[in-house]
Amino acid sequence: MKSMAPPSPPHQLHLSGPGLSRYELGEPMFVYEGARLLGTVEPVEVSPDRSEVRVGRFVPSPSSSREARNFAPLLLAEVTMFLAERFPAIQAVHFALSRELGKLGDGLMVAAARVEFLRSIGATDIEARPTPDASSPGNFVVHGVWAYTEENISSLRMALATERELYRKHLVCAAKQRGLAALLGRLKDRWGRGDDPSRYSFAMGSQARSWRWQSHC
Repeated sequence: MKSMAPPSPPHQLHLSGPGLSRYELGEPMFVYEGARLLGTVEPVEVSPDRSEVRVGRFVPSPSSSREARNFAPLLLAEVTMFLAERFPAIQAVHFALSRELGKLGDGLMVAAARVEFLRSIGATDIEARPTPDASSPGNFVVHGVWAYTEENISSLRMALATERELYRKHLVCAAKQRGLAALLGRLKDRWGRGDDPSRYSFAMGSQARSWRWQSHC
C-alpha cells in the first residue's frame, strides 16, 4: 500500500501520485493546491536506464479548467525541480510544450514566452515548431532539454521562487476581486428590494478604491 503525501500549504502546488499517494516515476503526476486537485501531468516517459525523462501534457481538472489561474510557468518549474530532487538518477528532462489556441498572435506569444522560460532555467536544444495538425493553425510545440548541472539547478531555484511569488500574488488578487463581486451582487439585490443606496455609500467608496488598486495587480 502506497504511503500518503501530506497536503501542500495554501497557495503552493504539490505533486504526487493518485489520491495524494507517493509519486512513482513513470506514473501520471497529480497536481494539487492544498487538498484540491488542479489536474494531472500525463505519464512521464522514462528511459531504460532511468537517467532521462520526458514530461507529458498537463490536463486540467474540470473545476480548474474554468478558472484563469495562469500557473503554467510555475507548474513547469515545480515538475522539473520535483524530478531533479526526488530522483537522483535523472540527468535530463525533455519537454514538448503545446497549447491549443484560437488566434495566431496568441500562439506566437505563448511559444515565445515558453522559449524564454526554458532558456531562463538553463534548457538547451530549444525550438518552436508549428503543430503538424493543419486543423489548428497558429499553434506551436516548444521542445527543449534541461540537464542536471549545478548551474541549471541554481537557475531553476531562482525561477521557481519567482513563479511561486507571482502565483501567490495572483491568487490574493483573485480572492479580493471575487469578494468585491460578491459584495456588489449583495448590494444589487438589496437595491432591487427597495433599500436606500445611500446607506451603503461608504462600503461602495472603499470597495471602489480597492477595485482600482486590484486592477493593477
